Amino acid sequence: MRTERAAASPFGLGVIVALYMAHALPLYFYNVAVPAILRSQGVDLRWIGMLSLLYLPWALKFLWAPLVDRWHLPALGRRRSWLWLTQLLLLAGILVLAFTGLDHGLVVFVLVGMWISTIAATQDIAIDGYTVEALAPAEHRLGSMAQSVGVALGSMIGGAAVLWLYETRGWSVALLSLAAMSALTLLAVQQINETPARPDAPRPSILRALRRPELRWALLLIVLYRLVEAPAMAMINPLLVDQQFSLTEIGLLISVGGAGTGMLAAVGTAWLLKQRRAEQLLMHAGWWRTVFYVLLALMLYSGAMATSRWGLGALVIALLALRYVAMTSLYALFMRVSSRAQAGTDFTLLVCFELLVNFIGGALSGFLAKGLGYPIYYIALAAVSALGLLLCRPLMRRFAAPTNSP
Repeated sequence: MRTERAAASPFGLGVIVALYMAHALPLYFYNVAVPAILRSQGVDLRWIGMLSLLYLPWALKFLWAPLVDRWHLPALGRRRSWLWLTQLLLLAGILVLAFTGLDHGLVVFVLVGMWISTIAATQDIAIDGYTVEALAPAEHRLGSMAQSVGVALGSMIGGAAVLWLYETRGWSVALLSLAAMSALTLLAVQQINETPARPDAPRPSILRALRRPELRWALLLIVLYRLVEAPAMAMINPLLVDQQFSLTEIGLLISVGGAGTGMLAAVGTAWLLKQRRAEQLLMHAGWWRTVFYVLLALMLYSGAMATSRWGLGALVIALLALRYVAMTSLYALFMRVSSRAQAGTDFTLLVCFELLVNFIGGALSGFLAKGLGYPIYYIALAAVSALGLLLCRPLMRRFAAPTNSP
């Protein structure tokens, strides 16, 4: 098919990378830059952890995903209609944030943040649907890789670059630069080569997705595998601030070193997925994740953090690389079990459930870390990670052979 060949080409994959970067820019501004900025101003860990509430639309977007699959402007196309609309609305939200900032109070900041989060979540439905539809099943590993690379680039710009600009030039320059980069991604929207919707295709719905057993097993896998990751990663930035890392150092570490290593990990994972199933790579990444949580706790117990900033930085980068391995593998599995007849709805349902799990863990992370202290906190997360992986082992065998049946 012409659309599959176009999307699987380097240019077609580059378009997918740009689309995922577009929605990741504001996402990682809130995920990387804002927690570090707030902590540098002395904001309590509990309030920083509660920033995860801004991701509530990402956990609920499955509710309107069938509408994104059904409705569009025929002149623009099914996916391009939503991509144009949401990118323009995202740009407007970032501009409002640039001129309001933190000086207008927490209510305005949260309301604008919720607007940006809701629009980016809606855009992600269209991007995911396009990626699943445009690639042949054998090429889904490349789509997952492109997604990971786009997210990594969004993290670099929305996280590290914005933090550096904020520290050196101030809030307005940082946010206007973020808006300019978001505007440039509109060029990618015109380059997509989408598949027209089949006139006889069944009506997309959430209930239709849930009737498929492989999708229900994927939902259970998300709970067992991803439960600990959001609590662990949500406290990394505050931990670095408490260890006297500057905002620029945190941005370079998380959004340049970590995301750069993550992109390499995503490319390597896509190559490995030619020889191994996604389930195998997920288990390997999960066990290494558990080991690194234990190492982090031991460094905290022993006081090595004070004398080994390089060691802490290397451990954080290793955790981020493993996160990209897991994300690339897991999303390749999501694409595998999503139906092409309602790709946006199926994939979104899985991602929303994953984000709901992350949202709950992230919202509680600040309270748990403050109550337990960092060392016990990461030891507890390692124990939960190991238990979840043991429960995942029999579950992995229940997945059906690769399919994209309607």
